[in-house]
Amino acid sequence: MRVVEMPGGIPVFLSNLENKVYESINEEVCKEDLSERNVYVIQNLVNKGLCKRLQREGKTYFSKAKGSL
Repeated sequence: MRVVEMPGGIPVFLSNLENKVYESINEEVCKEDLSERNVYVIQNLVNKGLCKRLQREGKTYFSKAKGSL
């Protein structure tokens, strides 16, 4: 288990797999470039508020959530 701070300073617990996938996101990642397992893990990170999902040009992109603090 790992602890990562959400934007706003709220600590969130992640499994080792979630942390590995979260750390592998640099700027943006296209859904088509990911394995099915990693897409599922990133979707869980979106539900936790650590990542955000963007729709552009008919494709889905994931990126880390950025806060105002």
